[in-house]
Amino acid sequence: MVTDRELEILKVLWARGKASVREVQEDLNKTAGPVAYSTVQTLLNIMEEKKGLVRHVVEGRTFIYVPKKSSDRTIKELTTRFVDRVFDGAIERMMVALIDSKAPSAEEFDRLRAMIDEAQRQSEQPGDADEAAAVVEIAADEPSVDFS
Repeated sequence: MVTDRELEILKVLWARGKASVREVQEDLNKTAGPVAYSTVQTLLNIMEEKKGLVRHVVEGRTFIYVPKKSSDRTIKELTTRFVDRVFDGAIERMMVALIDSKAPSAEEFDRLRAMIDEAQRQSEQPGDADEAAAVVEIAADEPSVDFS
């Protein structure tokens, strides 16, 4: 599992591509509130050694951290795990919970319907399950619907 703070660190690394402990700390201080350098360093060590989320290269005397997986792949894995653990794999229950927590605007409903319709069309074509998954991934790159 990825903790909230680890996810914040991953977001910094995804945005930058790579970053030193100091750069991660500076970005976190701007976006997520104050965090100590030593805390960021410890978290990055755990994320590398125990969780396999990042790796580092050495530039001079500085460790530069790089995420091991793309944001899309990580989000897909976290979402799958979340749906399985919280909703016993029931996507419909998850969608109801999301919509109940924050109702999408009419525009967001239209985009969601279009994504669902396209995914359904793709999944109905024999042998095109990979394309349906690609449609959902492409849709994830569209302007996001904030369900938080």
